[in-house]
Amino acid sequence: MPRGHKIMLSFSDWPAEDQHRWEAAFKIADRFDESSCGAHLAPATRKARRESYGRFLGFISAIHPNRLTAPPEARIDRSIVAEYVDWRRRSGEVTSLAADLGHLRDALKLICPNTDWSWLATIIKRIAVTAPRSAGKYHLVTSDRLYLLGVELMDRAVADAEAAQRMRKAHAFQYRDGLAIALLALIPLRSRTLTALRIGQHLVKTGDSWALDIPAADTKTGRALDFPVSREISARIDLYLEQFRSRIPGADKHTGLWPSNKSRPMCANGIYLAVRKRTKKALGFGVNLHRFRHAAASFWSSQDPVNVRGVKDVLGQASFGTTEKHYIMALSRLAGRALAHAIDAVRE
Repeated sequence: MPRGHKIMLSFSDWPAEDQHRWEAAFKIADRFDESSCGAHLAPATRKARRESYGRFLGFISAIHPNRLTAPPEARIDRSIVAEYVDWRRRSGEVTSLAADLGHLRDALKLICPNTDWSWLATIIKRIAVTAPRSAGKYHLVTSDRLYLLGVELMDRAVADAEAAQRMRKAHAFQYRDGLAIALLALIPLRSRTLTALRIGQHLVKTGDSWALDIPAADTKTGRALDFPVSREISARIDLYLEQFRSRIPGADKHTGLWPSNKSRPMCANGIYLAVRKRTKKALGFGVNLHRFRHAAASFWSSQDPVNVRGVKDVLGQASFGTTEKHYIMALSRLAGRALAHAIDAVRE
């Protein structure tokens, strides 16, 4: 990759025509206006498409700078895509290339909505088929196991603080992480929503119990969520707020449910790392935040398969199809175990 060129052009460096078309794709003149094809997209989706298009413009700027003066739809054809793919592969970006090209196609559909980009979809499929697959081992874990781990971490933090006859930061961090794990096991929120939780705003108390009241603005799907918190976890939240949270430096300066050691709420990556560390130490493998959603769907499908469609409401998804496609994996495991038991019975 040539030196001296930006790998990704920031939005302010895009050609003026591209900036104008991008912004127009998200404008809505009135409630009946359907011309703004990107108005319904979530911020994260917009960001992914903008960055992919910025990377493509970075390539154009480095290899074919004269094309930046042409209209957006005139800059890209099959030969340019072939060059771009080779350019990206030389930088070592192979596994994520097909997904990024998909975001690029979606961005082009926003900027050039009247152009047929189906030929690009065919190329993307071919690249996806030949892309190397991760050989990482998948560890099945369900919500009940994660919930017990969270409770154990909290109980141990209480016991260790009592034994030391003082509350240390380490105890507060352990209780905080245990609470996050147990809460996620019961209510598998997306990372963005979990990170945004604020006491008194999203976490509200009614009587002796707490509840999560999450507005549409803080969810990926744009749907408001309302979850009651169990009595046991509500009692543990009380203890956390009364004794543990205040031991984390700077926690009194904000209302974030998950305070960091830097006088501000934890960021999504901070929560991710904390949960991964705790689960890896206890289980032998790290569980990322998204895996809690798989765990909930797997647990429900194995314990109550008749009513498994209710999983989509717990996960805050619009359709069961998404849940079925991406999250429910326990049934195949259970079927495999049943077959193994049957074979063992025949051999005996």
